[in-house]
Amino acid sequence: MRRCLIAGVAACALVIVAACSTGPSRSSVPAPADWASEAGTDPLAGDPSFTAPPTALLPSAEPAPADESPAEPAADGDGSTAEPLYGGLIAAAGPLGLRLLEPSGEVVGLLGPDQIVTQPTWSRDGLRLAATLVHPATGVSQVAVVDIATGDIATAPTSRPYFFYSWSHDSSRLVALGPGPTGGTAAFILDETGAPASDVTLQGQSMYVAWEPGGRRMLVHAGHQLLLINDVDSPQDYQDFGLVGVDFLAPAWVPGTQDFLYVDSYDQAPAGIGEAELLDRRSAASPQLLRRSTDAGDITDLGPAGLYTMLAVHPSGDRAAISAASPERPALAGDDSETVSISPTGPETGAPAGSVQIVDLTTGERLTVLDRIGLWLEWSPNGRHLLIAAGTDDPDSIQMSWHIWDGQQSYELARFAPTETFFRDYLWFADQYNETPRLWSPDSDAITFGANTVDGDISAVARLGSAGAMTSLGPSDVSFWSPPRPDDGLP
Repeated sequence: MRRCLIAGVAACALVIVAACSTGPSRSSVPAPADWASEAGTDPLAGDPSFTAPPTALLPSAEPAPADESPAEPAADGDGSTAEPLYGGLIAAAGPLGLRLLEPSGEVVGLLGPDQIVTQPTWSRDGLRLAATLVHPATGVSQVAVVDIATGDIATAPTSRPYFFYSWSHDSSRLVALGPGPTGGTAAFILDETGAPASDVTLQGQSMYVAWEPGGRRMLVHAGHQLLLINDVDSPQDYQDFGLVGVDFLAPAWVPGTQDFLYVDSYDQAPAGIGEAELLDRRSAASPQLLRRSTDAGDITDLGPAGLYTMLAVHPSGDRAAISAASPERPALAGDDSETVSISPTGPETGAPAGSVQIVDLTTGERLTVLDRIGLWLEWSPNGRHLLIAAGTDDPDSIQMSWHIWDGQQSYELARFAPTETFFRDYLWFADQYNETPRLWSPDSDAITFGANTVDGDISAVARLGSAGAMTSLGPSDVSFWSPPRPDDGLP
């Protein structure tokens, strides 16, 4: 499970430690159970099979897959191909490297074709792409940051595998999560080239983060503890919001405010509370969805949450989508409710388990938009659609479905079987990955994702205007669309 037991609250506390002089390392592939790194040694020294890290993207004349029906290209002005690495690109990564694709399936750049490439992560302005290059024979990794405008690549060696990246909103910093040196999870702060930006790391039994929009502050949910790092370059300066529990993963900022959302399982426990009293509070109270001001400290109770609650705040900041799991059944179980077309008639109160709801962040009023648990929640860039991943009615099937809430009703967009990597490393931690744009096209008219088909694992595209259809753009484990660039003119 992704959360430590309440009995281990003390062990889940955040620890701030100085990093070694050689700097942290990273990869997005979890290390084997018996993996260990030896300081000062290079396992690739003298290995003729190792390919030196690239310094620029490889151009490619590879066409769209001939045996597939590629999606129509997204509109992008005059359609000029003079600048192939402009924007609206799909990063498709897996054991055959990373391909940068036009929406048509045309390959415009290759990264590490002889290496495993994992955790492709776009900067929020779409101008940079971070990923990890993993040597297929040894598992040793390099961090790569691609400048999309020039195709230049900056690389940095790593000693521990990272399994998550997130860019700050100004793209000047990158937080990387990976295994801690003594267990648990550690957070490393990197600069725009992937090099260490701080000699301090954060460590906890578990850790989830959220960058402040437009700032250098970062919320950290470490174990049961919730903190605000006031400056990521000086992590020793932080505010401690106390113990909140583990009924959610990543907190979520409210755009245009100094507020954020989280789930509190301990009835706003005071500082210094003992473990026995925490247990009493946990058994007597249900998890609550709270909105908190980082500056004024005001807390607004937005009503009940669930044993596992996922959060996705609308770009306008006036509402949020939440998914709450049921205490009576597993979070991945489907139910027998009709989900193809749901048209709620009015606002509701309460949080029925096993549903996706829209919550008004001022009044707390709610609207159920899907009568089953959402496993992925992501608003489109223009804010008009909510993407929801959900299980199907067959509890024994690995097939899932994408649903779209369009503001009036929810409908099924496509059914698919996720790739093992997409399911294991991303869907299970969806609310952390949704902290940055991932699956939506910049034009808000299509999504991309990793799907398993009879032809193997592919980069798939589903378009809002073609419900039920899915287009393959070739092999990959996962694929993510670049977000809208600052000059794209989207609201």
